[in-house]
Amino acid sequence: MINPYLCYSFSFIVAIVVYLFGWSKLYPTLSVATFCFLSITIVLNLALGWYVNKNKPIAFKRITFSKRHIPYVITIFIYILWTLDFLYEGGIPLVKILLNQSYNYRLFGIPSLHVFIVTFSSFFTLLLFQAYLSTKRNELLLLYLVNLIAAILIYSRAMLFFNLSGSFFLFLFAVKKIPVWFKYSLPVGLLFLFYFFGALGTLRSSREAKTKFDNALFMNVGGASETFKKSVIPKEYFWTYIYISSPLANLQENINSYPYYPVSVKKILEMINNEILMDFISKRINGYFKVNREPEHTIIGPFNVSTVYSRSFSYLGWIGMIIMLGVVLIIPWLYIKVLPADSPFFHTGFAILCTIFLFLAYDNMIRFTGLSFQLVYPITLHFISRKFPMTEKVLGFS
Repeated sequence: MINPYLCYSFSFIVAIVVYLFGWSKLYPTLSVATFCFLSITIVLNLALGWYVNKNKPIAFKRITFSKRHIPYVITIFIYILWTLDFLYEGGIPLVKILLNQSYNYRLFGIPSLHVFIVTFSSFFTLLLFQAYLSTKRNELLLLYLVNLIAAILIYSRAMLFFNLSGSFFLFLFAVKKIPVWFKYSLPVGLLFLFYFFGALGTLRSSREAKTKFDNALFMNVGGASETFKKSVIPKEYFWTYIYISSPLANLQENINSYPYYPVSVKKILEMINNEILMDFISKRINGYFKVNREPEHTIIGPFNVSTVYSRSFSYLGWIGMIIMLGVVLIIPWLYIKVLPADSPFFHTGFAILCTIFLFLAYDNMIRFTGLSFQLVYPITLHFISRKFPMTEKVLGFS
């Protein structure tokens, strides 16, 4: 019953509901036009999500590595590539951070090769988890964890979180009926996770300010309202509130204040390049033509993400947002058309796609190479295996 359209609807509904709590004084009022536009996108995605579930039911594809050595060989290959990244960096990022050595995550990794390492590693991690869910072989679970640890070694919270999100979707695909214990433990687990997330954030900001543990630091940065400050709600939850709702605040701020540009072929092409194509492509095109990605207006503070629609507005106003909505609606349909549900690679790619759509309320994940490029692997491997049937035997799939 889970698909990308429903993930999109869920994330934007949560973002709007949380936004309406009104816990930050920095946020502009959500306009009627913005609310109506987002509501229409939610309804359209809900309708398409219902249609997919009713007319294109997708049963979980159980896979296995018939050749037991194959996942070990691929894991070793991936860690050889990680080792090359570590040598290029001059150390393992996690170790450098623990030793208080200089480290800039934006400069980590061998250019171009790093993109392949991150995306293929994440794809293979999820493929291992799908194989484990299919067979319950403990060795596959162990290899899954070994590959999952790579995100911790390079100190990439985003990579770790996205891999865990994809794993969660694969779990939902695999179970025939969600266990009762899971239904009740999930809300409690999320409350604990959000509290822990806020506590870690406060700990980090307190250390940076060289003070004792103080929630007031981030509440001041985020403009916490007096109502929230006086409430009995643990102040650690303000971090989660900001991270979930600030993208909508930035979208509204951009709509309120960004100058309108007339529609032109140049602006349309720039929007396609910078908002629809993957960023590793758009950066090279921008460099060749010596242009910059259109900026956006955001609220005060270090909050710089603003849903999938904000920069589309910067290029073409409301028309840009409508065009982006069209792209959002067509991507899952294209994926289902291109990659058959009986492919051994379908569900790993589908879990990645669900993760992309879950975070569209946070940022434009369509252009984020670290996540969207992962979709290339299941499609490519599927067509290679169809063109050359011996490929599946070589990879050990059955």
